[in-house]
Amino acid sequence: MVTFVAPAFNEEYDPYVFIGSMLCQTNPDWHAIIYHNGPYTRLKFLVESFADSRLTYLQSPTNTGAWGCYNRIDAINNHVSTDFIIQTSVQDYWLPSAVDLITKQAQDHDLIYWNSVNHQIKYAQFLDCEPVKNRIDWGNFAIRSSIAKAVGIQHPEEFTADGMFVEDCIQSNLIRSSVKIPQILTIHN
Repeated sequence: MVTFVAPAFNEEYDPYVFIGSMLCQTNPDWHAIIYHNGPYTRLKFLVESFADSRLTYLQSPTNTGAWGCYNRIDAINNHVSTDFIIQTSVQDYWLPSAVDLITKQAQDHDLIYWNSVNHQIKYAQFLDCEPVKNRIDWGNFAIRSSIAKAVGIQHPEEFTADGMFVEDCIQSNLIRSSVKIPQILTIHN
């Protein structure tokens, strides 16, 4: 099973994109934590209105900034109990086959990564991901939860915290094997 941690930053982002793409997964073996960065009750009611035990709503008492990294850290340390974790965001869209493709690789690998379309990179460009800073984004990799917990997000204030986290995991020598799924699994932001 895989847990998606999806920080939400404010009410302007449409959480239906992420929630809808999760509910359309061909493999139902997933859990999603929608973690709002600061109090926002309307999102809580929206998540709870789906009445799906795979969807969990959490919120921090104040906006902690840092692209939701402090909420990501809390989720890793206190709320994820599955074998794999994917850090994403509430406005990301996931292909219906994403969970199935990721879990097929999970038996043999500790880090799984894939390509995406990312509108923040010169607006709607293909991101050919590699597990290094500036070549990977939150939502472009799944990592074994035990490794994520052991290494932790060490640079939450950095704009490239996602790539730095992946590099820290690789340098920890806890990753025995990694694999790239050679297709787009998500559309970011």
